[in-house]
Formats: sequence, structure tokens, C-alpha cells
Amino acid sequence: MEGTLQNIQPLIQHTASAIAKVIQMEVEVTDARFIRIAGTGKYAEGCGKKNASFIYEHVLQTGEMIIIDHPGFHPLCTHCPYYRQCPEHTELAAPIMFHSKPVGVIGLVSFSEEQTLHFTTYKEWMIQFVGKMAELIASNIPQYNSEPPQEHHELNLSQLERQAIEKALDSVNCEVRKIDKAAKILGISRATLYRKIREYHL
Repeated sequence: MEGTLQNIQPLIQHTASAIAKVIQMEVEVTDARFIRIAGTGKYAEGCGKKNASFIYEHVLQTGEMIIIDHPGFHPLCTHCPYYRQCPEHTELAAPIMFHSKPVGVIGLVSFSEEQTLHFTTYKEWMIQFVGKMAELIASNIPQYNSEPPQEHHELNLSQLERQAIEKALDSVNCEVRKIDKAAKILGISRATLYRKIREYHL
């Protein structure tokens, strides 16, 4: 499995950047050796280098998603050098599963009160969305490292944006003022959402 995610690093970086634009949070992807494969914002630096994370270690050991509401104060953060002084406000870390084994982690991180409020308000939607993105990354991993590169199931920003809008609309399908609530989930204005709905024929 060594180097599994590094084999598709450009695709993962593209996906991470697209996710960050859609959900307005920073994104980081590491492999099972804690090598940062891709990152946005503060995580753009250090790609290709080892970045120890007790939270990611937990996700890789359990194969389960975890949400840390107060990074730096969580029991998993006890041995971290940033314990009690972590700049992160909230973190969601999800495993990237390949043949039923975790081969990496995709993390969403908020660094501001505004990002944290947005995440907290639409937590369930964020959980579903990052899970789908982890599946997307896994679907592009070659079955064996010796295989020739396969055709990637790459999402461009428009495709990712369309999926995000569809999921947001589905999540408020039975609610009044559906468009207003979906726009809040996506962090865009009502007018922009209407324009995107027309653009994508939703």
C-alpha cells in the first residue's frame, strides 16, 4: 500500500482545492504514513513531508470518522505540541478506505468563528459531503501500485459545485423556505443559488 495516495497526488490536490472553494473550510489529505499529500490555505505548505497528527493516527487505527469541536483540548491532543494552544477551531477527519483498510485521512478544518459556526450549523451535511469526497479519492486508487494509470474519475469545480448544491437542496427538501436554507448551508447568497440552479438545470 506504500505510496498509494502519492500515485494520484495531482488529482487529490485538485480535489482538495475544489472542496475548499465549495465548503469554505481548509482541507488536508495525508496518507497512512502521515505524509501530507495535499492541502489548502495553511496546509498548502509541507506537502510531501511528514506531519504527525494524533487525531489522524486515531482515524487510521479505527477506520472511523471523528469530529473534534475543540482541537487542543481533546484527549487525543494531549501529547501534541499545540496542546491547549491549537489555532484550529474545529476539525473533521474522515478515513479514505481502500479494500476495507484506511490508507489515508481527509480533514476539514475551521480557523475562524465564522467557519466554525457554518460547520456546526450544517454538520450533518458536511459529514455526508466529506464522506463522498473520501470515496471519490479512493475510487481513483489503482488496484495495484504496479498497474498502469487508469482513467481518473476526476471532478472539476463545476461538477463538485453541482453535487454540493444537489446535496444541500436534498437536505432541506421538506422544509419551507428551501432555497434560503440551502443557500445558508452552501454559504452563498439566495440570488447566487438561483443562478447556479439555472446554470446546472437543477
